[in-house]
Amino acid sequence: MASSLLPNCSTTIFLSCFLFLLAAAVDAKLVHSQRVLSRPLKEKMSHLHFYFHDIVSGRNPTAVTVAGAKNSTSLTGFGDIVMIDDPLTEGPELSSKLVGRAQGLYTPRQGCRT
Repeated sequence: MASSLLPNCSTTIFLSCFLFLLAAAVDAKLVHSQRVLSRPLKEKMSHLHFYFHDIVSGRNPTAVTVAGAKNSTSLTGFGDIVMIDDPLTEGPELSSKLVGRAQGLYTPRQGCRT
């Protein structure tokens, strides 16, 4: 008798989904603005020129391999994951004015397909 009072699994899932959708429908609101733009905005174009210095060896490398194949025989680093903190400068020389830093990850690719 007690087992017949307990809801089965499919009933529980159905009720859970129904209550979730009901709560989502009640909470949903239509948001719109009455403001009309009088004229289209003109786009501005900027030209950025900087040099990216990826230093992979030496005393202070800015690119370090953080993951890769254990027994890699690739000379190109294919499959490696490299973390970078590279300087961005105004000129091609590393000593030129620093304008920012490129930070993140990259993965080298192997050669070009023809």
